[in-house]
Amino acid sequence: MKSVFTVSLVALSLAVASFSGSVLAEPLANKPASTEGMFHPKRIMPIPQAPEDQPFAEHFVIFHISSGDAFAQKLVLNNAQNLANFYGPDKVAIEIVAYGPGLRTLFRENIFAKRIQRMADQQGISFSACANTMKGMGRDLHSLNKVAKVVPGGVVRIMELQEAGWAYIRP
Repeated sequence: MKSVFTVSLVALSLAVASFSGSVLAEPLANKPASTEGMFHPKRIMPIPQAPEDQPFAEHFVIFHISSGDAFAQKLVLNNAQNLANFYGPDKVAIEIVAYGPGLRTLFRENIFAKRIQRMADQQGISFSACANTMKGMGRDLHSLNKVAKVVPGGVVRIMELQEAGWAYIRP
């Protein structure tokens, strides 16, 4: 009885397998057109390249900070500084992108403000602040550390740097 059931099951499986090949969907010949009035720019920001002040950089690294926690902020700064110390400021381009609660890292009154200034001046580390988060927090350029540059979107900046070949590290 057991062997009859097994033979029947195998026969049914083979029948289904041979039939399934003919019902596969063909890929669309033409992709559907976009909805009228829909606009999406090719890029929000230009494709990132080696910074002008670091033309000999061999490594390109993004760190992100999205936490308002001082320990998390210190961890990101430590990781970036350790990387810069290892390779030297001429061989590695590092950008720290702050968004969400992590934008507080780049406020003038942040406890790491002087350290961030030193990291930018001495090691060439750049700091980017998310304009979307700034707007949401009611902050303007004057509330940021003077080394911070504003980018339209922090997540967009990270994505576009990755697309340009930068390594992404999230401590």
